[in-house]
Amino acid sequence: MDSIIVGTAGHIDHGKTSLIKALNGFDGDNLKEEQEKGITINLSFSHLKNSNTNLAFIDVPGHENLIKTMISGAFAFKICLFIIDINEGLKAQSIEHLKVLEFLGVKDIILILSKVDLCENIEFKKNTILKELQSYKINLLKIFLTSIYDKKSTEELKKYLLNLNPKKCHKDFVFRYFIDRVFSLKGIGTIVTGSLNEGKISKNEKIYCIENQKDIIVKNIQIHDINVDQICAYNRVALNLNCNYYDLKKGYILTKKGLFRSFKSIDVLIFSNKIKHKSELEFCTGSKKVNAKLNIIKEFENKTYATLDFEKNLALCFDDRFILLENGRVKSGGIVLNSVSEPLKKDAKIQFLELLEQKEFNAIFEFLKDTHKFGFGLLSSYQRFKLTHQEALKLAKNLSNVFIDEKGLNVYNLKSQDELKNFIKFIFSKNKNALISANSISLRLSWASEEFCAYTLKQMQDFLDFKDGIYFLKGQDFEKLKEKNYCELFEILKKEGIRPTAPYNLYEQLGLDRKNGDTILKKLTKENKVIRLTHNIFIEKQALDLLMDNFLLLLKTQNLDVNFIKNYFKISRKYAIAYLEYLDNNFKQVKKINEKRMLKC
Repeated sequence: MDSIIVGTAGHIDHGKTSLIKALNGFDGDNLKEEQEKGITINLSFSHLKNSNTNLAFIDVPGHENLIKTMISGAFAFKICLFIIDINEGLKAQSIEHLKVLEFLGVKDIILILSKVDLCENIEFKKNTILKELQSYKINLLKIFLTSIYDKKSTEELKKYLLNLNPKKCHKDFVFRYFIDRVFSLKGIGTIVTGSLNEGKISKNEKIYCIENQKDIIVKNIQIHDINVDQICAYNRVALNLNCNYYDLKKGYILTKKGLFRSFKSIDVLIFSNKIKHKSELEFCTGSKKVNAKLNIIKEFENKTYATLDFEKNLALCFDDRFILLENGRVKSGGIVLNSVSEPLKKDAKIQFLELLEQKEFNAIFEFLKDTHKFGFGLLSSYQRFKLTHQEALKLAKNLSNVFIDEKGLNVYNLKSQDELKNFIKFIFSKNKNALISANSISLRLSWASEEFCAYTLKQMQDFLDFKDGIYFLKGQDFEKLKEKNYCELFEILKKEGIRPTAPYNLYEQLGLDRKNGDTILKKLTKENKVIRLTHNIFIEKQALDLLMDNFLLLLKTQNLDVNFIKNYFKISRKYAIAYLEYLDNNFKQVKKINEKRMLKC
């Protein structure tokens, strides 16, 4: 069934909640405090459906002190019932709600002129209101004159709403869901509710909570009390989750793991140039609210580029809408442009933000190619540009003079190849017997993927020979090189004695790839020249035997423990533990009591 999320907006006591009740019989003011005061305090959620369409209503409060609640509801609106008491016209909260809708990009408005049964000059007042609305960026779908005491007027509205065409969600958008309520039901468990504005979700699917970094399984999905196996945006959705409800809070984001990272600073476009540098503001997006400090990058005629520094890390997405509050009132709104920390100088950042604002993705990728000396990644392409990995790779393939690592989702300017080639040559300048691979180079250079290293190594055939997945200096005998490295590695371990270097550091020192280094250590261990104590401690056999002789000699006069061994032999704790464990396992005359070693009587 197709769904449309329809929200209400307007000044307090202009008839929002009464209209919803007239449409579907649901009274949103069900809290005792709401009934006593006669106003809406919380968001309320209800629906109206026929055989083809489901209308999910979000009714928001109109009181000025509840603007944050209204904002959190408005993020989900696809269409808004904008309600104005025809007798009072536009009031303070009508105007503030209009600003919120404009900042959030909610343009489709159905204008409801309420309480017409109390109006004596309907046409005049209607035209006055329409004239006032001309200064706001709205798409006025239709105007209804209503009274909750005139069933015909509300039935006409109901019929119109049920014949609206639902907006289709983007099929490639990722599931992202802001929690607006959390509770637990006996025999069922944790329930969260929220508006699904992006992506789709299925029963038994694994999802991820960004704030607490926990994996969660979706046990059940409901839309207005109906169980479904799968649901896509746009819908009001309740999820039954396999976690403790204390682990979740309003404002938490549920999504797919690995696609979003959190940052303390983002770059944004603000729909105003009347905002002060270093302003302390409240940032609202979805059902999340957090304090932020604004730093202006550049002001234009009617907009501002700025950096927002948050009090805590947030995981936001390119093109996310937000509202800024100052002293509890709506100051402005905007769009997230750069959701991932990008260290750029001011002029370059302005250029980058301009491209992001215009969604010039071909030019954006050219910019990143030129500004990132050691390549840029596409793994975060959805968070950065709202592009799938496939869409990002397609754009990358339009670039000239690049290497694209499709497996690792990295794009390299071919100019960076010179840096990589120089590093490879540097390894051989230190050790002409080096045996390297694409993997070993990638492990030493964090910016260079294995695929890029393999591509570069293949282009160095005038300098290197290749055999069994290993590169070495041209003209060298491969088997002799392996023997030389075997001897060198063993000699190093002999010299280092009881303080042997960890294998991976040893391989780096010799210019060995890990596979060949591991093969050498296995051979030395099999020959009993080297003893493996732990995964990263390999000690020369004679050095270990001498150490054990010293341990046994010391045991004649005193007990041994980790601290004593560490201080006496001036070695680190990891070595002391490994040597004492070897003593425990190989010398039956030694016993261990409360972490102390002593000779048996």
